[in-house]
Amino acid sequence: MHYIKRYRLKLTGINHFRHEIAVTSGIEDIETTANYKPVILASSQSKIFHLILRLIRKKSFLGKQLATGTFRFSCPEPPARITKKLSVTKYQVLGRNVFTLRPENPGSLTHILYLHGGAYVQGFVRFHWSFLAYLIQETRCTVTAPDYPLAPDFTCQDSFAMVLQLYRQLLLTVRPENLIIMGDSAGGGFALGLAQVLRDESLPQPGQLILLSPWLDITLTNPEIALIAPGDPFLEQESLRKAGKLYAGDIPPDHPMLSPINGPLAGLGKLSIFAGSNDILVADTRKLHLLAMSQHIQHNYYEYPQMVHAWMLLNLPESIMARAQIIHLILQG
Repeated sequence: MHYIKRYRLKLTGINHFRHEIAVTSGIEDIETTANYKPVILASSQSKIFHLILRLIRKKSFLGKQLATGTFRFSCPEPPARITKKLSVTKYQVLGRNVFTLRPENPGSLTHILYLHGGAYVQGFVRFHWSFLAYLIQETRCTVTAPDYPLAPDFTCQDSFAMVLQLYRQLLLTVRPENLIIMGDSAGGGFALGLAQVLRDESLPQPGQLILLSPWLDITLTNPEIALIAPGDPFLEQESLRKAGKLYAGDIPPDHPMLSPINGPLAGLGKLSIFAGSNDILVADTRKLHLLAMSQHIQHNYYEYPQMVHAWMLLNLPESIMARAQIIHLILQG
């Protein structure tokens, strides 16, 4: 499917990433051009969505949820409309629920380990289940989605222990090259950190890592964040920092388990990164993109103009475009 064009970008520092959709696959794809101007504007639907986010003060939600301990939008298990369409198996690893979703007639060897977002304090929401069902419908793959331990009751050490054991179990029945570790937001950061731990423990890498609006540095100290924050109607820096500290426990927040942008990138599965320019986390996805290129790490980087955090889970025109690219990555292996 040809929904977008491929572009070559100017790389003179993070401030120059003012483009519509960046797609790169390694340093050989980069050339210098002057003052690239986007030619595709955000859709009217996404502009309305941005306005709604500002009207409901979405940026304040996480802070209020942390203060009250109430997360109203949680959906801890696949809803009935999903279980009617897919085969869903529920089991436990280290006392935590794990869900495996597959089509009634599987047609692919690909198996996705999906790590949900939620700032490490909130579990699945309905958008996650709908997104996963769509991927399964379009690719006939299987998805395993763990309800991994969350703060404040648990820390990153508990989460990594649970998911590492789950990964080892998956390796008993799935070839590493057929595995994809995918995650959104906090789950995207978790996915990269997990891959680094797998490498360090000499466990097989997955065939691919697909990071969706990943939270790559829980310290949120990148100075570029201050420039992006006014245009982000979704995420707020200080409440994210509080959530990150709860999840860190006794581990320093700049440790690669928590902030995998600080870890080595060599020796990992094929890396693909999706980000929106109106997301404060894009400051670090751009940084990761530059780091990967400087280290000659083959990767794909997709940045969408004026898109907010985790837009690919929604149903905007740009969501459909991003999902088409994700599906292409899954199918090409």
